[in-house]
Amino acid sequence: MKLLIKKFSISPRRFTVALFALGILLSFHFVWAEMQSFQKMVKEFQQGAISDFIGFTIKGERYPLMHAISELRYRVFAEKLGINRKVETKACSRNRTYGIAVPEDQTKFCKDYDALVELAKSSLINTSLFEKVYLNAEKELLHEIERQRARDAVRVWIRQKLNCLKDKFRCGYDERKMIKRVTNFDREILNTYKYLLQNLEKKLFPEEQVLSTIEKKDLETLCGFVEDGSKKAENPEMILIDPGKFNMGSDDGLPSERPVHQVEVDEFWIDKCEVTNYQFLQVVAKHPFLRKSTFPRKYHDGNYLRNWQDDLMPELRSELKPVTHVSWYAARHYCSFVGKRLASEAEWEMAAKAGIEGKYSIEGGVEFLPDYGWFRENSGGLVHTTAQKLSNPNGLFDIHGNAWEWVFDWFGVYKTDNATNPQGPEMGKYRVMRGGSWNDPPEYLRSAMRRDALPTSTFNNVGFRCAAEK
Repeated sequence: MKLLIKKFSISPRRFTVALFALGILLSFHFVWAEMQSFQKMVKEFQQGAISDFIGFTIKGERYPLMHAISELRYRVFAEKLGINRKVETKACSRNRTYGIAVPEDQTKFCKDYDALVELAKSSLINTSLFEKVYLNAEKELLHEIERQRARDAVRVWIRQKLNCLKDKFRCGYDERKMIKRVTNFDREILNTYKYLLQNLEKKLFPEEQVLSTIEKKDLETLCGFVEDGSKKAENPEMILIDPGKFNMGSDDGLPSERPVHQVEVDEFWIDKCEVTNYQFLQVVAKHPFLRKSTFPRKYHDGNYLRNWQDDLMPELRSELKPVTHVSWYAARHYCSFVGKRLASEAEWEMAAKAGIEGKYSIEGGVEFLPDYGWFRENSGGLVHTTAQKLSNPNGLFDIHGNAWEWVFDWFGVYKTDNATNPQGPEMGKYRVMRGGSWNDPPEYLRSAMRRDALPTSTFNNVGFRCAAEK
């Protein structure tokens, strides 16, 4: 070492710093490599382990996780070590547990076995890695729990584990041995495990959490989505649109709004208001598929519910504002879950026009638009609470402005040969949005205005309302 320092004229202090830095880099590389190796292995065997765990839980096994781990280990060893029977690892286990010598012909096999066991053990006590591995698997776990209707069974298991973590003497004997062997009851590891269990229970039973700080009196809005026992309305949050004919499109707007053509539409229900964060929250509380952390990535652009802090936490004081950052797929799935559907483009325009042939469904025209909708000139650059402006003649709030609204149809040129309940093109690339938003000029709020976007798109000014058959 002295020769190296002398040869390259490096001061002893600088040489020490360099060695220290190299040591950090090497250790980081080792930890990173270990993490990558363990995560790859987890991903490879994750599905089987989750299915086993839920299956053992439903059967009422006292230690479903231990049984699932046992099966997982066998799968790993079968794949990585080429074993066909669990008994083949017996000698290795006896050596690890009791120090009994391994037969010479199994030395290499047991060395590989020990390496796999140590990789799993060292990864489980690395709390940051363990948490990341769990969170990556959580979507699949929630999906499997819902698929097998195992919420209540898993809750019993969670409560048993939380009791065990609270007091090690409340663990079963075999379970206590396993936790001690892996964690030695280290407080940091146990706290991470406890946090993940509590988080899982919260996601399984969100309806028992404090979903919102809004009081019931604040929810009794003109939108009617809080049911009053004294009301007997069939759909208190919806308006029934009578059947009829109207002229769809406009000669004064964009080329995509032409030609003006007469359309006939059957009667249908449509929401009085755009779907709010509160309503969306109530659905995701019951239906994990639509949550921010679990909604499949192929159905959105990566910014789904971007303004929500967590699966069950919309932006503060936004509960009664339209839900935004939702893709067309999310809007359609929500409507389906609550027994409704997205309106067709023709239905939406008929409901918006309300029999008025002008650019807006407003008596008096654009000069009175600020009384009926939020747009660039009066919104202050923000989306607003629903139903704060006047409704159109059909009793629909925010049909002009506040948030664009997804409708069912693919975007395309109008066809005039299908004049009864048209559904738009059979195929396409983009879906239609209607109504304009808080950051648009008045002309974008016209009843006939059309815009298009990929169905996976999510924007801070796009929401939706639902429709339903009569």
